[in-house]
Amino acid sequence: MRITTFDENPIAELPFLNAGKGAGGYYVERCPVHTGTIAGLPDSLDAIIATADLQGRERMPPNPARPPRLLGEVLPNLLRDEYLPNLHLDPQRVGVLLGGDFYTVPALDKRGGNGDISNVWRAFGDVFRWIAGIAGNHDRFGDRAHPGDRLAANLHYLEGKVATIDGLTIAGLGGMVGNPGKTHRRTTLEYVDVLGDLLDSPVDLLVMHDGPAGNLPGQLGYSDLNDAFDLLPPTLIVRGHAHWDQPLPELPNGTQILNVDCRVAIFRREGGNLRESLSS
Repeated sequence: MRITTFDENPIAELPFLNAGKGAGGYYVERCPVHTGTIAGLPDSLDAIIATADLQGRERMPPNPARPPRLLGEVLPNLLRDEYLPNLHLDPQRVGVLLGGDFYTVPALDKRGGNGDISNVWRAFGDVFRWIAGIAGNHDRFGDRAHPGDRLAANLHYLEGKVATIDGLTIAGLGGMVGNPGKTHRRTTLEYVDVLGDLLDSPVDLLVMHDGPAGNLPGQLGYSDLNDAFDLLPPTLIVRGHAHWDQPLPELPNGTQILNVDCRVAIFRREGGNLRESLSS
């Protein structure tokens, strides 16, 4: 698969509450929704959506007596009701890629908390054809690091796995390089070893939380991984963890990296005119 266009001007910006330091320290931030086109979609899909690092909560909760819901719980219905109709997209013909880190503490008084994101996955699964993704370093599923067999049939948790979904071969590698004594962390050597096993055979998509660096200043990542990708056939990587102002670099071997840290990207089949859809 290959992204053929990416519009850096978002069609919308979703306001949400981001955690601050201490009680009442939260603030309003915005998550952009971008559009583009992609080549290589199977006949069963009209689009793919990718997102990661939605570490915030809704600004206007429907029930003031309860904590605001996670942004990732609210987003699927917003996409279905407000944005996909303008793009003439049926959510049951749309797949979703989740790149991890969808948790923020309910009180919004601390950055970097860890917690349950099961409702985020369920919310996406209730709306879209299928979901494929991994966990970020802040994510839990209930009281466990991984969901096990708890997920619905259309939810594909790909930690260290390769799956074929609608004819697409998708690999997943979550977490980050770090102290392996902590959840969702591996040493650099372990990370590279798992990556090598996943890419023994060509894949259409690789979903990661952390990942290789881009080739421009500010596109942070692990350069050791870049060396590994130089030896592999071109692929499409979707990743989060570190925010890049320019989200779609290309490595020397032709591999594209799409950074969706605090972004939503909607890619329709190549040949569709997104701006015409938006204005019709």
